[in-house]
Amino acid sequence: MSTRSFLVTSARACALTSSLLVVAACGDDHDHVHDTTDAAVAVDAVTVDAATTQAVSLQFAARVGGTAFVCGQSYPGVGTTAASYVGADFRFFVSSVALVPVGGGAPVPVTLTVNDNQSAEGVALLDFEDATSACQTGTAATYTTLTGTVPVGSYDGVTFDLGIPDAQNHLDPTGELAPYNASGMLWAWQSGHKFVKIDGVVGGAGFNLHVGSTGCPGTNPQEPPTGPCVNPNRAAITLTGVGPTSTIVADIAPVLAGVDVAVNTAMTAPGCMSFPGDPECETIFPKLALPYGAMPAAAQALFQVE
Repeated sequence: MSTRSFLVTSARACALTSSLLVVAACGDDHDHVHDTTDAAVAVDAVTVDAATTQAVSLQFAARVGGTAFVCGQSYPGVGTTAASYVGADFRFFVSSVALVPVGGGAPVPVTLTVNDNQSAEGVALLDFEDATSACQTGTAATYTTLTGTVPVGSYDGVTFDLGIPDAQNHLDPTGELAPYNASGMLWAWQSGHKFVKIDGVVGGAGFNLHVGSTGCPGTNPQEPPTGPCVNPNRAAITLTGVGPTSTIVADIAPVLAGVDVAVNTAMTAPGCMSFPGDPECETIFPKLALPYGAMPAAAQALFQVE
């Protein structure tokens, strides 16, 4: 690239991202943050490493029927019988996070920052429980934000997979590091992790939503599967209208709207735990953009942008 073309490219980048955190790209040799107002995606208050990248921060929130999730809090009006639902867990993994350019085009992958809830493989744990009250399987730490970098540009949408890629889902659990080793988020080596763990208590009984891969072949649960899982159960999520102050809200109530959470089919897991033949999953999975048995996937109802 010639000096002239680099300068032109840099100038265009600055024009496109005048509100974004761009230090070197805008010809500024001071190690401080520029804060302007017209960005399409929120950015971190951190210094980026290269002239061609910008920092990204995506804020998430967990709710039940429009009210913030809190361990042990009772939420009325959940499910077909408007039951009272007590929050007992709210965690999920995401991966393959990418931003959608303004005007469309192929999503641009986000390189996640490696930290306590994000891995170098681009997997992140969002965790809204704090191990208090009815939440008994997690830890005190909570994680509500994704951070990373993307190439300089202007973006107004986000895509991600709800779950862990197959390559990381079946690693030896005895040697796993964060975020894969989160307590209560693993079934077994063969079946892998719970991609989603959103639990509630209704009338003293548990109603759990556990989403993960099923039909993973093998004879020993404590060994890796011998082939691909029949039902990967990783939902591809696309959200539009993401702005600089947006929050990606996960609300479990719309997902549970078609099921009676006060009743569980005999001889099945409490709630919906992904296993085939569970009637409670028939209305839940389609609302996670996943097929289930004869039920086709529908539009996802878990996430919205505010």
